[in-house]
Amino acid sequence: MKNVVTTELMRSFDYHMIHDIGIDGLVLMENAARAVAEAVLSRDDSGECVILIGRGNNGGDGLAILRILALMGRSAKGLLLCDPKGYSGDALKNYEIAKKLNLELSSDLKLIEFASIIVDAIFGTGLSKPIERESMEYRAIELANSVNAYRIAVDIPSGMNGDSGKVMGIAFNADETITFHCIKRGLLLTPERELVGKLKLAPIGLMDGVHTAIAENEQLIDEEFVRKLLPKRRIVSNKGSFGKALIAAGSKGMPGAAVMASAAALRTGAGLTRACVPEEILPAFVCLPEVMPVADNSKPQGFVKSVEWATSIGLGCGMGNDSSVKEKLKCVLCSGKPAVIDADGLNAMDDESRKLLHENCIITPHPGEMARLIGSSVSNVLDHMVETASDFAKRYGCIVLLKSAVSVIAAPDGRLRYNTAGNSGLAKGGSGDVLTGIITALLAQGLKPFDAVSAGAFLLGSSSDTAMKLLQDRMLTAGDVFNAIESTLKGGLTES
Repeated sequence: MKNVVTTELMRSFDYHMIHDIGIDGLVLMENAARAVAEAVLSRDDSGECVILIGRGNNGGDGLAILRILALMGRSAKGLLLCDPKGYSGDALKNYEIAKKLNLELSSDLKLIEFASIIVDAIFGTGLSKPIERESMEYRAIELANSVNAYRIAVDIPSGMNGDSGKVMGIAFNADETITFHCIKRGLLLTPERELVGKLKLAPIGLMDGVHTAIAENEQLIDEEFVRKLLPKRRIVSNKGSFGKALIAAGSKGMPGAAVMASAAALRTGAGLTRACVPEEILPAFVCLPEVMPVADNSKPQGFVKSVEWATSIGLGCGMGNDSSVKEKLKCVLCSGKPAVIDADGLNAMDDESRKLLHENCIITPHPGEMARLIGSSVSNVLDHMVETASDFAKRYGCIVLLKSAVSVIAAPDGRLRYNTAGNSGLAKGGSGDVLTGIITALLAQGLKPFDAVSAGAFLLGSSSDTAMKLLQDRMLTAGDVFNAIESTLKGGLTES
């Protein structure tokens, strides 16, 4: 996985690499510039390349990029958007080199109009106030966004807050962002994801084990990580080897959520899947003969037996506001078993049940549900996704999956993971039910809750091709085998 950091932590890492490890700042700047130059050179484009050069170290990166492109024989021009007298340290060194080499530097904004590639090296993560409309930087960004050119941002699109991702006056609209060493949190949390474009991470330095461990507390989930998480299916195994998933879901007239969650648990590889549902919706499970539906009938003893049977439990999908939901929730939480609480399970959660949350429990609220749980507004939750999820996880000792365009997953020990897999197609009814089923099945197969919810969120969000490739034989059901036998027999008879 790729590490994610706040701007403050990244500054601390830079200081550590320079002052404790002894990697010269010029080396870090050179490595960063080379990564961006390679992105420019990888484009099959011999047109004008214009580098927007600001103040500070981001401007120093731009000057180094200009020099490296010249070294590689690529024509490029630098648009200087600040008074070079303000340069110091590594940026000043690169400016002095550029002047001695007579590299092309100009302050004429018209350069942008003729560019086919524009590199944004104006502001970095240290921007602390909105870009003023009258400033040269604002006009350069505005013009760069309006022309037909391929746009590459250095570390972060200029004008984007490095922690929240909010636009500060105006922001560079990148087709590609090359960020360094660690992913900046704002690149993931921004409500303007389109401004980031394709996100690439470039390593520029090394840290010792202690600082590396700190960086790994906050990470972006990727396919390679999920692939390693999923346990191998041993050849010598049986249905009992892969756990018993219990789905407590559905209500009278609302069978869809229970069916979808159960089907997802089945397809994600649970050895046995039982659906505890109201008797009225039992007929809906005729389409899932591999799932074992049992009538709930609101009898506490029957539900208790189902919980005792289960390896893991998913509760809440489409259950409505029936008074029995709260009692079922408490029964699940008191069992101490791995559990996913979603939807109406969250709506039934009160102060008493919150106290029963534990480290094996996962809650999966969207911002509206989380706002109700903590007595806040949806806008406040959206503005503070990381803090909200992390504070709840620490306070109640459970795993929190706060769902949004970028989902935040928080563990009680302070670890954070982000899931960016997915698209707007998931913003529809049923997605949460499928997620509950996926996570419940992964828990049944022995994944730890923090890992199960991480893998589950990625599997739901990733393309169907990726998900199928990762799940492989977990998706095979008895019905699939029956259909395969039928096809095989038909094929054999035809050949004979």
